[in-house]
Amino acid sequence: APSRAAVEYENEFAGKFRTALSETAPKHVIPVVRLRANTTYQYAVGVEGRDGSLAYGARGTFVTGELPGLLATTRSETSGESSQDLILADYQRLSTPDDAEWRIVIMDSLGYAVWSYANDDAPFANRRARGILIQPNGNIAYQLHHCCIIEITPLGEVVNELIIPDGGDATDHEFLPTEDGRILYLGKYSFTFDDSANGGDSETTAIIDAVSALDPATGEVERVWDPTDFWDIRDPGQRARWEAGSPDWLHMNSLSKSVDGGYIASLRNINQVISISSDFKTVRWRLGGPASDFDFPDPTDRFMQQHTATELPNGNILVFDNRANLPKEEGGGMRSRALELRLDFETKTAVKAWEFSPEPPMYSRILSGAYRLDNGNTLINFGHSEDFSTIPIAIIEADTQGREVFRLETIDPPLAEASHRSPQRYRAYPGPKSIMGETMLRAPSR
Repeated sequence: APSRAAVEYENEFAGKFRTALSETAPKHVIPVVRLRANTTYQYAVGVEGRDGSLAYGARGTFVTGELPGLLATTRSETSGESSQDLILADYQRLSTPDDAEWRIVIMDSLGYAVWSYANDDAPFANRRARGILIQPNGNIAYQLHHCCIIEITPLGEVVNELIIPDGGDATDHEFLPTEDGRILYLGKYSFTFDDSANGGDSETTAIIDAVSALDPATGEVERVWDPTDFWDIRDPGQRARWEAGSPDWLHMNSLSKSVDGGYIASLRNINQVISISSDFKTVRWRLGGPASDFDFPDPTDRFMQQHTATELPNGNILVFDNRANLPKEEGGGMRSRALELRLDFETKTAVKAWEFSPEPPMYSRILSGAYRLDNGNTLINFGHSEDFSTIPIAIIEADTQGREVFRLETIDPPLAEASHRSPQRYRAYPGPKSIMGETMLRAPSR
């Protein structure tokens, strides 16, 4: 008779799981996910009875295959205990900005890859995967560098491809869905201006980072926030870092919702975090960098070249502080950290409320991120290493006292001696509770 069914599957070390119940039907195709590679599993098929319990019939074993793509040569080493069952991240090997191998990956609490995906089809191959979002329906949306936003099911089926039309700002870094159904993304466009007063060319072309809104229904793109409406790029006081030949003015590398419905943005190249109103018409405050609205009584609380700026429920600001190019009098560079700052709007000061800096020191000149977990711990991604042969990239979970409770290091032996290929992890995110609604009946063990 038509019924609902589920599959229980287990391995002594990989854990025990049960799939979500299927729809009522006489026949079933039940995907089994969250599997480790090269592993033997025992399974049992259960059918739901009238009382809601499962009656188990067919039993057997299956063996999983090799990890796909570039994950096949990587190795993870963990220490401590993660408070998350799953961690969502990416892994990339980068030769040039337009030549990158990449995979989105979900890892279990011991660092084993239990789900992964990459789009190798033209024109998507060799582009870097950037922001990743778990959708409310369990689908995964991700952004490809200077290309598009794509949504897939957990089985890797493409359900939506949003290609930025010609003339639209190129996609870069994070994106956010809005209540009106549009998608906000950080876009780039070229801007030509006269910089001769500053010793530059009369026709200087700079890269401008803006916030654009893409309407999936029409494919239309609207630029909703443009920094040139608020600050004068001709003012040298607005430039903390200016690259000759291809000036990248702000390099906005993150956008997140603020507690009151506005937005928090990170402007890496001017060492600044800003608050933007929900209608994008006002920059409400600037933290760090040029014309900061807040002073730092302790100069070592300043951040440099930061990523993933977010406002916490208590109003504090959390960033991954890359500390690239940090002056010696402010602590010097070569030691990155996660940093939480408390803002005092009466005294206009910013003071460190919490930080995590690993021992021995780790330095991520670019990329990386820090996100606060529901339990108060912080998930920190040191996603780039200047010397991968001796210092791997790492995901670390730190508690409210700034103590390391979990570490996952990624080792890639073929790359340890290959200077022309750079391993990177753009972000590591708080993981989903499940991949396809499966229930964990017994946790993985070492």
